[in-house]
Amino acid sequence: MKVLMINTNYLEDNGISTFIIENSIILSKNKIEVTIIAPNKVNTEIKTRLKKNSIKLISIPYRFTNPFRYFFSLTKIIKTNKYDVVHINGNSGTMIIEMTSSLLAGTKVRIVHSHNTTTNHPIIHKIMTPLLNKMATQRFACNNAAGKWMFGQRPFYIIKNGLNTKKYMYSGINHNKLENRIVIGNVGRFNYQKNQEFLIDLIKRLDNKYSLLLVGSGTNFKNIKSSIKEANLEDRVVLTGSVSNVVNYLNTMDLFLLPSRFEGQPYSMIEAMASGLPLIVSNKISRETNLTGHVKYLSIDNVDYWVDSINNYDFSQSRNNRKLNSTNNIKILKDKGYDLEINGINLLRLYRDFLSIQD
Repeated sequence: MKVLMINTNYLEDNGISTFIIENSIILSKNKIEVTIIAPNKVNTEIKTRLKKNSIKLISIPYRFTNPFRYFFSLTKIIKTNKYDVVHINGNSGTMIIEMTSSLLAGTKVRIVHSHNTTTNHPIIHKIMTPLLNKMATQRFACNNAAGKWMFGQRPFYIIKNGLNTKKYMYSGINHNKLENRIVIGNVGRFNYQKNQEFLIDLIKRLDNKYSLLLVGSGTNFKNIKSSIKEANLEDRVVLTGSVSNVVNYLNTMDLFLLPSRFEGQPYSMIEAMASGLPLIVSNKISRETNLTGHVKYLSIDNVDYWVDSINNYDFSQSRNNRKLNSTNNIKILKDKGYDLEINGINLLRLYRDFLSIQD
């Protein structure tokens, strides 16, 4: 079987990329020929990991920078390689670009996978989604909210964002330069969606005993860095940039915050849960994400709600119970279907079932 995974976003440190890379590795280990399409220059670390696992990587022009060149390049690649399955991962009806290429190339199994509950292109999304749904042979979503948003009343499969749970088991605190501080933190792309500027406003209003740890990079990174400097917060806010060892930074945190303006099923939340962290997140995020029953949802319209909640939190008890919370949460995540290895095998089973229906 030949499978093409398409990332409509950059292949880098983000949730969709994590899904694609981790599942592609499992597929490859099960003797499936996997290719990943990326609309960007991929960093050396990801390239090395893919090559090590016998996964082919093809970089083509970004879809919105040069849409016609992107479309014709993609169509030619799919037609030439005759993939059995094309699995398109994205956030909106703009995935019709990749779906049209797959249809023109004669691909039997054409999957559209919804990873979010909103888009930066609402008008295009509304126009294109009905046609996209007709062209797809199968529909996937990261959770029920993302599926209903993209597919409405049409049937879809929920493909959960599985995690290598052993990797995220809490292993001890290492505060490094944040020693003797209560560390509140966030992991994610620096962009409009993730809303890190909210956290800068938050740390300004908190006592000096709190420090903020921001893990990731992105288009808003420089703006956030400038805001930190202007507010004289360099000694209280740590920016890591892009990292491969997210779990080490989760171990450093005492509280995980996610003030996103919109989300599907964020990997970062699942990672934080597995690490045993308490979570406070935006009320814009679906309650489906509360997998362990210990996530607090607050409005991002008023930062004072967050300040009060953090100031009233018992961090000493949380630290004492961190290892136990991590162990319990990992069991819950496994029981609820968030084990990466099992999910990867189930994905392969679905591919085979879809192909048998088409034949």
